[in-house]
Amino acid sequence: MLYRAYWQFYKTIFPFIAAFSIMSLLYLGLLWAFVLFATAGLSIGFLGFQTFYYNQFYFYFNLGITKWKLFKVSFIINLLVGIPIFLVLLIIIRFLFGNIQIT
Repeated sequence: MLYRAYWQFYKTIFPFIAAFSIMSLLYLGLLWAFVLFATAGLSIGFLGFQTFYYNQFYFYFNLGITKWKLFKVSFIINLLVGIPIFLVLLIIIRFLFGNIQIT
């Protein structure tokens, strides 16, 4: 039952993570965008959540979920979502442009 709360939290922070990753992709390339998506993107998502949805933390606290648990589970979900996206983008770029450096 709690997995729905974790998934809801991730869906709320994902737009912040995606925007940060797209900006990283434009400026740094695919490899660094993935690295930032998997690491710093989550921190940006948390910062966005605390800025715009701070009162919603009470919902998770009432379920017995701490911020640290939200962060850990979101990190795992972020990797599970990010790795297939990265691989698909890598295949598309390789198919369209041939063997190029991704950095």
